[in-house]
Amino acid sequence: MKVLFLGTAAAEGVPGLFCGCEVCRLARERGGKNLRTRSSIFIDDTLKIDLPPDTLHHVLTYGLDLSRLRHLLITHTHEDHLALHELGYLVPGFAYRDLPLAIYGSEDFVRALGHVPDEVRKSLDVQVLQPFTPYEIERYTVIPVLAHHREDERCFNYIVSDGVKTLLYMCDTGWYRDVTWRYLAGVRLDAVIAECTKAFVDAPYDTHLGLSDVLKLKERLLVMGTAHAETRWAVTHFSHNGRPLQEELEAFCQPHEIEVAYDGWVMAL
Repeated sequence: MKVLFLGTAAAEGVPGLFCGCEVCRLARERGGKNLRTRSSIFIDDTLKIDLPPDTLHHVLTYGLDLSRLRHLLITHTHEDHLALHELGYLVPGFAYRDLPLAIYGSEDFVRALGHVPDEVRKSLDVQVLQPFTPYEIERYTVIPVLAHHREDERCFNYIVSDGVKTLLYMCDTGWYRDVTWRYLAGVRLDAVIAECTKAFVDAPYDTHLGLSDVLKLKERLLVMGTAHAETRWAVTHFSHNGRPLQEELEAFCQPHEIEVAYDGWVMAL
């Protein structure tokens, strides 16, 4: 399984679009892995998770051909994960495609699609997913699990398995509620990609994770037997408020055997 990290930032990007803070200034100066677009991953050029507003940049930067994209999983409806206006470019005249785009998400996601024109909906094959239910998509088993992110919306994280390797993509979420922990007790993971919005800052809001949370998460999943000694760990989805400079993140994470994702990184499982 090949996981391409198209973007690794939270909503504002790094550096923040209009921000002049020290972290954003240093990110601009250092460049490279410190420059982050809004988060999305692409699995084996087949399954894409989320449609951020930077998608065209991802296409141009990584040479993607989304005319061949058939399956798009949506975690939730925040605009940095679902740029609804981009779906408008699926309609004839903007796109010439043989098949509609299958797009998957919760009932709340489907309600959000009520804001797009009927012409756009005709270019979509909308699939409503239920939490903790396996779905067969191409050669993958996809299982949405409940995230802890919004009280007014059912948000998903995704377990994806190709029959050989199984990964959990935890973006966006805070510390899981009991129902998700109970489900994960019966799963064996070969990779965990955890959001790390808060990074070095222990901010009081509980709908995102920081580095201290990820360490606790790793310990708990290992104790549960859900993760094992060979499980790969990576962090992504960084806000500039968490001071997410790549060099400092790597210095912290490497002793804990956690990899720090950056835009364009490929995680080969």
